[in-house]
Amino acid sequence: MRGYWHFPAIAAVSAILYHLLDMKWLLLLFILWLIWLKLLKKMNVTVWLVTVFSFITFLSIIPIIPQTVYEESSIDAEITGKIEGEVKLSSKQIQFTLQPLQNSSKLLVTYFPEKDEDFREIPLEHALFHGSTCTIQQTVEIPPSSTNPAQFDFRQFLLQKQITHQAVLEDFNQINCAAEKGILPLLYKVRTELLNEMEGTWSDYTAPWINAIVFGDTSAMGEPVTELFQRFGLSHIIAISGTHVTLVIAILYLILVKGNLLTKEKTQLFLILFLPLYAILAGANPPVLRAASMMVGLLLFQKFRWKLPYSDLLCIIFMVFILWDPYIIYHIGFQFSFAATFSILLSQEWISKSKSPVWKFFQVSFIAQMAILPLQIYYFNIFHPLSILMNLTVIPYFTFFVIPLMYVFAVVHFLPDSMLVILDKPFTFIHERVLGAIEWVDNTFVPPMYLDQLSIFSVMFYFACFFLFMKFLERRQEKAAWIAGVLLILPVLMTAAKPYFQEEGIVTMFDMGQGDAILVEAARREAVVMIDAGSAFHFEDMEPTRGVYKNIIRAYFHQRGIKELDAIIVTHDDVDHFGSVRFILEEVNVKELMVSAYFDPVLLEEFQAIQPSLNITQIGSGDVLNFHDAISFQVLAPDIDTGNSNNNSIVLYTNFGLKWLFTGDISKKIEEKIIHDYPALQVDILKVAHHGSKTSTGEAFIEAVQPRFALISAGRNNRYNHPNEEVLDILENNGIQAYRTDEDGAIQFYYTAEGGTFSTFLP
Repeated sequence: MRGYWHFPAIAAVSAILYHLLDMKWLLLLFILWLIWLKLLKKMNVTVWLVTVFSFITFLSIIPIIPQTVYEESSIDAEITGKIEGEVKLSSKQIQFTLQPLQNSSKLLVTYFPEKDEDFREIPLEHALFHGSTCTIQQTVEIPPSSTNPAQFDFRQFLLQKQITHQAVLEDFNQINCAAEKGILPLLYKVRTELLNEMEGTWSDYTAPWINAIVFGDTSAMGEPVTELFQRFGLSHIIAISGTHVTLVIAILYLILVKGNLLTKEKTQLFLILFLPLYAILAGANPPVLRAASMMVGLLLFQKFRWKLPYSDLLCIIFMVFILWDPYIIYHIGFQFSFAATFSILLSQEWISKSKSPVWKFFQVSFIAQMAILPLQIYYFNIFHPLSILMNLTVIPYFTFFVIPLMYVFAVVHFLPDSMLVILDKPFTFIHERVLGAIEWVDNTFVPPMYLDQLSIFSVMFYFACFFLFMKFLERRQEKAAWIAGVLLILPVLMTAAKPYFQEEGIVTMFDMGQGDAILVEAARREAVVMIDAGSAFHFEDMEPTRGVYKNIIRAYFHQRGIKELDAIIVTHDDVDHFGSVRFILEEVNVKELMVSAYFDPVLLEEFQAIQPSLNITQIGSGDVLNFHDAISFQVLAPDIDTGNSNNNSIVLYTNFGLKWLFTGDISKKIEEKIIHDYPALQVDILKVAHHGSKTSTGEAFIEAVQPRFALISAGRNNRYNHPNEEVLDILENNGIQAYRTDEDGAIQFYYTAEGGTFSTFLP
């Protein structure tokens, strides 16, 4: 089988794709491939049978994750089980997975520390380590699913880890754990203690970098940094990968062999024993497990003088990992790690022809980036044209400076504070400026490209062109390689351009809980306007939180490739209608912010400070708003200051295939004024005012405007009991079909000049 293990690996990948994507034609293609190998290529019988067996085996073990639907279910239960894997710690939350003793389904347990709690000490105080046996008495519930397009599906994510339920601890009186003895629990405990040591010894700036690079813990890494690295495809730098493991081996080899502490043979044995232990200390994520396994395998082959191609070893490790845990195929680190490594190994002939180390480094970066591009678009909806260049410039800085230095810092953390400060300050000084330079490039040059996921056929076309591109480069056929390269990028460009050729406009009412956020996209992306952009908020100080923007609005922007808004129309100055505006202004170019003359001037000053070029326009009754002749509104209210924020709401009338009325949070009093001022007003679609409160949607108003459809934005089980039963009865009695975000999730209306159709995210 030496030199042929890629055939069973290809069979395994084919089985996985066939099983997950339900592509019947792929099975036919695989059978034809097998026939071609046997009859035309005269493949060895053993290799051929192993390939067939691999396909059948992986076809039978790959788990299928069902599509989730939103449901709410909870029970009070007492569960006993063992903690499995790492206990994830951060100042915001502590999470671990509990494997019940009598059930194969797992439980995610979460605890939110108080501000004055030392979260790093909690696992040590309560024996929260891998293997600990815990009894929990708590309400157990089904995790929430996504209810908006592009929103992260938390329940689906947990199901991919065999986690079906979750529990949130209020305090540690609800759980009792007993630590288990053994090498794995000990290693996880040592890991926790080392993370604590780094945070207690080094500065708040340096400690997160040590914990991320040496121990694979990114929990303390700031969100702006992780998002910056994600945009440039640099996330692998702050997650332990093959580069880190190779550097660990090089450093240890240099110290032990060149320092005459151990012989070469004993150093090999030491590394074979050390690397699996370090993989656990580093978090035991698939990339570090893959890298450690590869290195241990290579060292074993070298020690016993076995001969096996690197590609064979990688294929064997790939299949062993999936046999060991079939659910690992859903792990993003596993996918990225093996896709990049396979591509680099397959391109060794091209890379080996280069004599320049700098050019080889560029080749490896280029191949790795191109190999993971479809995955990056799938998970993050982003492609940065400068990603390869940034990898070429940033990776050497990390490889030769930051990563080795972080390992040194981890080793010397026991030194006196006065000496650590001498080491800490120069690193902080240099690193802050390097990150500042990366941010400057991000803000100054070509912006990232946001786009929807590539179709399966686009991905297959992409990889076929990528394969041809690399083959032509190996053979020095530059013209053919150039043509393949142009074709290679076509799926990405066509997907990014898709909204600009879409003949339908889209109105999206997001399900963001108790608040309003509505996005209007004209056909062919001729204009994009947002009506309100609310958020959740802290009841103590009414300060908006970032969650709705990050998880719902921004996720949708990225999927749809929206980088600019023609306008945000904020109906009034309640936080559930403007709370996400500040976050949008921080990241998205907004040409115009439209408010009434009675909007809070302090908020307007804040918005202007965030985006100084923002044009703030006051609008009122009688105004007509026009955006590139693609979206237009007639403003029906307000015309006077009522002294009440809700009643000062901007009311908009428009036609998106059907006649619409957007009413903000107006009360029955303003509704009556509108039908008095506009006696001929009739609409097809009514955005029900104030989330269905009984203070709005009067019977006289409904009878006057005669809508056929009503849209209600309301949070599930909200404290206000919105929408009110009285309002629902009025709508029902008038034959109006109501769509509710608390029941239907996000509501979308696809329209043309002739009309349109509704679509709800939840069935």
